[in-house]
Order: sequence, then structure tokens, then C-alpha cells
Amino acid sequence: MRQLTLEQLSENLQDYVQSAQQEQILITQNGKPIALLMGLENFDPEQWNLQFSPDFWQMISKRRQRPTIPFSLVEAELENLGDD
Repeated sequence: MRQLTLEQLSENLQDYVQSAQQEQILITQNGKPIALLMGLENFDPEQWNLQFSPDFWQMISKRRQRPTIPFSLVEAELENLGDD
């Protein structure tokens, strides 16, 4: 991840926007992070909408709190389905 100051970004914004298509760029001001520049060229609209959706991430968080089933049990159940 590249790191730039806000001043550096403003000097060559177009070049950095192009660079952000390949790597994330952390923008700092007075030595502290203030923004992250990342390209969306290879994302489809649904993908980047979900990535920044608080509702989506809240749903994911709730799902992750549910009990899980070991993969070996899932495999065993699938094998049993094939025996019928």
C-alpha cells in the first residue's frame, strides 16, 4: 500500500487515481491517516455497494455469530443423500 500526504495527492491527482486501480493509496495529513484511495475499475456496482453497506456488514456479523456445522458433517450428510 502506497502512502501519500494530502499535498502530494493534490499535485498529481489524476496519476494517483490511475495508480489506485492497481494498489490502495493511504492519504495522510499531519502524519495521520485521513482517507484511503482505491480504484473501482474492476468492481461491479453491486460489489462495491455491498462493500460499503452498513446493513450488509451488520447482516454478515449476525450470521457469523450463529453456530456452525463442521464440514465433515456436511460431507457425511451429502454422502448419505447419494445412498438413497
